[in-house]
Amino acid sequence: MLALFLVTLGMWIGLLAATQILLPAHIESLDPAHKVRSLSLVVTVAAVAAIISAPLVGAISDRTKSRFGRRRPWVVGCALVCSAALFSLPAQSSLLGVGVCWVLVHAGVNGMHAALCATVADRVPVHRRGTVSAVAGLAMPLGLVVGSLLVAGLSTGNGYLLVGALVVLLTVPYAVLAGDGPRTPGPDAAGPSSGRPPGRSPRDLYLGPWRHPAFAWAWASRFFAQLATSLATLYLLYFLRDEVRVGDPAGGVAVLSLLYTAGAVAASVAAGWLSDRTGRRKPFVVAGTLLMAGALIAMAAFPHWSAAMGAGAVLGTGYGVYLAVDQALVTQVLPHAQDHARDLGLVNIAGSGAVAVAPLAAAQTMPLGGFPALFGLATVCALAAGASILPIRSVR
Repeated sequence: MLALFLVTLGMWIGLLAATQILLPAHIESLDPAHKVRSLSLVVTVAAVAAIISAPLVGAISDRTKSRFGRRRPWVVGCALVCSAALFSLPAQSSLLGVGVCWVLVHAGVNGMHAALCATVADRVPVHRRGTVSAVAGLAMPLGLVVGSLLVAGLSTGNGYLLVGALVVLLTVPYAVLAGDGPRTPGPDAAGPSSGRPPGRSPRDLYLGPWRHPAFAWAWASRFFAQLATSLATLYLLYFLRDEVRVGDPAGGVAVLSLLYTAGAVAASVAAGWLSDRTGRRKPFVVAGTLLMAGALIAMAAFPHWSAAMGAGAVLGTGYGVYLAVDQALVTQVLPHAQDHARDLGLVNIAGSGAVAVAPLAAAQTMPLGGFPALFGLATVCALAAGASILPIRSVR
């Protein structure tokens, strides 16, 4: 479990620290007059690369046969691609060069993520997946905070080099210690015993899992939950400056990020453990979305600093509960045991797709009602995430 946590932590440090601080600063230095448009273009193209790479790498890893296992070669290979791209970014002096490197970073991270998520479905018994998913899920908020702190005082070039090195170093324990043991028997929605062969055609790479309603509902839930959090955080700096009127809005964002992370870290492991102990997933997932919705309503109705701090902590708690248990739930509705990584790659598209859609949705919503309308839309998305879980009957 430690090796899985470390490689996941390195992956998120590489992506999130660069996304939050390094990439925006780099693009601003290249194109200060059009920095917003240029950053949006680079991020959007990279999101498309992520949508392609996650299920593709997952599908290939499902069919890989080597003495190093199915998942490990692709985790290590994608980590090297991500790291090489980060090492190359300081030398880029054009938007095209930055864009190419960032596409490789995003594609590498999402390829790693698909293969790593599949190891849980492959090797962890169902009654322990909540705890393991929760511990692995801690790497994302911790990667954001740790990575941001590490690069905050560095130049953009040195920051890229540091996070690129961490991606490689934190992958080493996984490369040395992890293995691909035999698949753990589990109640897949349609495993080998179902008589339904896994899809092999390019068309089935994307369309095959959608023939399974439980999988489709789980995908929709992940999309709506990620869209809710993306909408809530997209204009947080502007919200604190223009609505809450905080004297130091950038510092306020940092405080709310820490409260959000603290809530997520504290709640996720406890929720995962309780979910395993009770054998139930859906009540925890729904509870997480209700907490998220409550926090978003508070942000819309009470634009005050004290309310924002409380809402940040509650939003993190709700998302931590949701993500920890939902990841375990997803592993129980995968259509085919032979295609774990492919199908989990498709689930990861829900997150990438929501991040890409959020700016478009926000741009259409803000003119209609400002921040209350934005947070209202986010609330609806959070409730939709919980409602999408209810039709799944194969998981309690």
